[in-house]
Amino acid sequence: MAQSASTTGTGSITVLRPLTLTKNADLKFGTVVRPTSGAGTVAVSAAGARSVAGGVVGLSSGDTPQAAQFTVDGEGGQSISVTIPATFSIANGTDTLTVTTSNNLSGSAASQTLSNALGSAGSLSFRVGGSVPVASTTPTGAYTGTFTVSAAYN
Repeated sequence: MAQSASTTGTGSITVLRPLTLTKNADLKFGTVVRPTSGAGTVAVSAAGARSVAGGVVGLSSGDTPQAAQFTVDGEGGQSISVTIPATFSIANGTDTLTVTTSNNLSGSAASQTLSNALGSAGSLSFRVGGSVPVASTTPTGAYTGTFTVSAAYN
């Protein structure tokens, strides 16, 4: 009789709820007056505070300055990567300005963890601020533009 052997294997799967990403607020720099000479900047921190430098004057009229705010919802306790562009353009017709972004994520955006534990819903909220150079030669008018943030399970 020939000798034989056998054993068993197991299969497994972990099922996660899908990620959703919601924009709760837009990034707004408010209304500023360009410097009379040279160049300056207007910045909105990830906390939402506006600061101006280099002769730029921030006005209290117009949009209230604020950071953009986003919420990622998904499976609790899971590691995710959040992608935020380093820069994006805002335009007024053919005139453009470059926004350099900042955010309030702690550590690496590529290694964030959703709240709660596996088996329950989890979330992560974050804010995006930025800074824009404004020169004495910057054409006047309203500048707008979009940027894309994304999130993925690691």
